[in-house]
Formats: sequence, C-alpha cells, structure tokens
Amino acid sequence: MIKNISIGLMISFTLGNAIAQDAPTTLLSAGTISPYQAQRNGLYMAADFLAVVPANTRFKLSTQPWMDTSNNTVVISKMPFVSGTKYAKDYAKEGSVFAVTVDDKYRYFVGNGLPNTAMGDFPVQPGTPAYKYYSVAPGGHDFRTGFPGSDYSSAAAIGISPYVLNIQLPKYPKVSAKPNPIAALPIGVTLTGTVWHAEIANASNVAWYPPASILPVDQCWGHPYAQQYHLHGYSWKCFPNQGTEGHSPLFGYALDGFGIYGPRGDDSKMVTNDQLDECHGHTHPVMWDGKMQNIYHYHLNREFPYAVGCFRGEVNYDQALGSADLRAHNKPHGTPGKPHNPHDHKNHMMPNIIIIPRVPFQ
Repeated sequence: MIKNISIGLMISFTLGNAIAQDAPTTLLSAGTISPYQAQRNGLYMAADFLAVVPANTRFKLSTQPWMDTSNNTVVISKMPFVSGTKYAKDYAKEGSVFAVTVDDKYRYFVGNGLPNTAMGDFPVQPGTPAYKYYSVAPGGHDFRTGFPGSDYSSAAAIGISPYVLNIQLPKYPKVSAKPNPIAALPIGVTLTGTVWHAEIANASNVAWYPPASILPVDQCWGHPYAQQYHLHGYSWKCFPNQGTEGHSPLFGYALDGFGIYGPRGDDSKMVTNDQLDECHGHTHPVMWDGKMQNIYHYHLNREFPYAVGCFRGEVNYDQALGSADLRAHNKPHGTPGKPHNPHDHKNHMMPNIIIIPRVPFQ
C-alpha cells in the first residue's frame, strides 16, 4: 500500500539559491587516476563500461581556459556557460512531470526527466560562448532514430527531450561489506525531477575527463546526453530549500537508496573529501524519513567526484532504471556500447518519449 505521495510541480526557481558558504568559486577536478578503482577523490566504474572506456584509462588533466592548471581546479567565474534560460515547458508541453511515492519496501520516482529548475538553451546555439567547445566534442549516437550509425554531428547538436524516468529504490538500504562499482551513467535522482550522472566524459575515443573540466554546462550545471538532461559538478546551485545553517537537507537519492545531501555538515561548513569515504559518503545522524537517524549518506561538495564515486549499498539496476510496468521499456537491450532500438517498444504512457540505454556516454 502506498503511504504517501509528493508531486514535483512546474516551479520556477531563481538561479544561484545556494547560501554563501555553499557557493564554491572553484571545483577540484580529478587527478590522473583510473576510473576503475574505489578510492577517495575517485570514481569506481564497473566492467559494464569496458566496451567504451578501456581498462587502462586514466583521467586526463584539462587545459581548457576555465581550468587553473596550477592546482587542477575548475574556476567557475571563467566558465563559458551554455546560454539561455529555459524551463521544462520550453522542451515539452506537459512541463516538468515528477512524482514520488513510498510503500513499505520501496520509494518510486516517476516522471519525464525534466527538472522544475532552469536549463540552458539546447542544442547549443552557434555564436554563443559554449558553442566552440560543444561543436568539436563527440555527440555520440542519436538514440531517437533506432538506427546504427545515426550519430549527432557533434555535442552541439544534442537537444533536450522528455524521457521515461521510472526508478524504484529500497526504502531501507543496507551498507555493503565493500564498495559497489557504478554500472550505469545515472547515479541518483534529484528531488527536482532529474538525475545526476557519473563524472566522466570523452573528448575523443581515448581521452576521458570529468565533464565540467572539458565541456561547459548551463547555469544550473546540467546538459543533455542523447537528449537526456542531467547534472554534474556544482549540481546543487539551483536547488530550492537549501537551508541557512547546520546540516544541508536531502536533495535526492543515490541508486542504492541512500540519501544525497547538500554540501554542509553539522558545523554549517562545506564537507571536504577528507571527511568522506571512497564512495563520497559517511555515517552520522541526519534527518531521514521525518526523524533523526544514524544512517549512511552521500554529500554533494566541490571536490571530485562531487556526488557519488561508488555505491556503499547494492544497486538493483532492473529496479533502479525501470520498475513495474515500465521496466521492460527502461532496461537496456544488447551488449554495453550497443544501444537497443527504442522503436521495438510501444510505450504510450507519455508523449515524445525516448528510451535511454544503460551505458552510452557523456
């Protein structure tokens, strides 16, 4: 039986809601480390990614103009953000659709993937500051076509469309004996109706970077891949209800079911990676399901990987990337790196829906 329901409505938020101590001026990027190892300041990806990211891959250090190469940081004031301020209704007539329901065992998140916060103008428009970076970046496969070889001309050509967001997570997640690797691009769902993606992107088939170090994002730190809008880096910038002191509130959930909280600890200061484990989380009392509970949770902060580096709980991807009646439409079909054909399915629940496979890239 469903116990409670909350609906994410179309609401406009002012850019830059973060209070002063939550608003970083720089982001610490990744070092030249392997993305296949559980480690603090790192990313731990599963073998699912080997079809596109070779086992010997190490992150490269970006030299883009918004990077301070002396300390490997993203200088936020120098980033040529994607221009424009658009909302979900600019990309879909139904606007932002998002509902959260809870029963005795699970939390269910259903929507169209479009947040109730602002987004940039995608595809990136020629003549805008971000265009020269997007126009030379690989765009990947256009999954709307269902045909092999139907690729975007570049990342600049990628727009935003609604898609089936249908996530089922355990209500009572359990900490595993060891970290679990990330086996899909989505790593968590926000309470604003969109998702966080793993912090890896390619500038070529052999060069891999943290996304915000190589490609500009919009003012709310998002952009699309295969038409799917998602967040990176300083992802909490436009989130509402960030509080003014003490521990940051809950901003969303990782795919293992544990909460993702904002950047502040109990002392009202931004949490550092030294206070977190290799998955970017720790355990102490936080507000959880309406009461203080001593539970593991993740934090957003200014240090790579910014949100989730691996999972402390187990992830059931069949549930996390599509449950109940929509599970068949959200699960990937075929081998990693080989997208399934969305036209093989007949999903009539939402108009203009595209289906995102588990392992594409950016």
